[in-house]
Amino acid sequence: MMKVSRGGDPGTYYIWQGGGRTTLRRNHSAGQRDFPIHWHKMDRGTWQSDSDSDVYENFPGTKEPREMMKIQQESKGENLSPKALKASETLGTQRRLLMVLVTLVVLVFMFLIILTCLMFIYYSTVSRQLQQADEQKTNLLTQITIIKQTLDVQKTTLLTQITTIKETLDSHISEANNSIRQDILQTIQKDKPQCDSGWKAFDGGCYYIVTTQKNWVDAQAICKTMNSDLVIVNSDRKKNFTESITGDSYFWIGLKRDTKDRSKWRWVDGTHYSPPERFWMKGEPNDGGAGDENCVHMWKEKKWNDVSCTDLYQVICEKN
Repeated sequence: MMKVSRGGDPGTYYIWQGGGRTTLRRNHSAGQRDFPIHWHKMDRGTWQSDSDSDVYENFPGTKEPREMMKIQQESKGENLSPKALKASETLGTQRRLLMVLVTLVVLVFMFLIILTCLMFIYYSTVSRQLQQADEQKTNLLTQITIIKQTLDVQKTTLLTQITTIKETLDSHISEANNSIRQDILQTIQKDKPQCDSGWKAFDGGCYYIVTTQKNWVDAQAICKTMNSDLVIVNSDRKKNFTESITGDSYFWIGLKRDTKDRSKWRWVDGTHYSPPERFWMKGEPNDGGAGDENCVHMWKEKKWNDVSCTDLYQVICEKN
């Protein structure tokens, strides 16, 4: 007969095995009686006691198969010592820790799998975006190349057109210039006076130089004998011409002070004239001397000067 102890206090029980049966017994000190136990397998993997109706209420009716097997093994062995119980508890703790560790490893492994999947998805997305960007770049470069080629063709066409237009305009301008030049020459030849011998033609008029010195009144009189007057110089163009034909000599011109207003000047044809300051010699006209400087002549550096009409100078006559 084998005795398996489950504790030493009055609330514990003993399992007796012998004679072909197993008996559950309370601690005799508690005054309890024995209960025979018949084990048989129940549905869904549980084991149930088939004891009398007087089974002790603290003994469970169902146990897991593992617990039942443990009780049966303990019934076949000897009583467990405290040291064995401690070792059993330590082993149970280690098993629980191992289960926790395995669970953590599994979780970490699952986390790594999820992270790898996410990285793969991210890499695939980025790769697809980069590929799309490369395709867009290629398309843009192709479009830019096409546009550049089109612009080059248009540029060449425009340059050709511009060259053609320029040549056409140059031809027309040259023809127009030649036509205008011919018209001017014909007009000049038509309007150019037929000057007598010794007279110089300029701008539609004839000019003659009398080298004999005369006073202003005699100078105008000699010009009249040749159907002309003392020269009228009313423009820079005419002034430059008279200067070019007179050399270094001094000459009378047809300008005289107004007899009614001495601050004004008149040409021999009766028209008033206010000569520009640049025509006068510096400090002139000054009506110096006796206040009778009423006539004008070309003086030093071809500048004009008011002098007495009785002075003697060469003469320039003009006729149209």
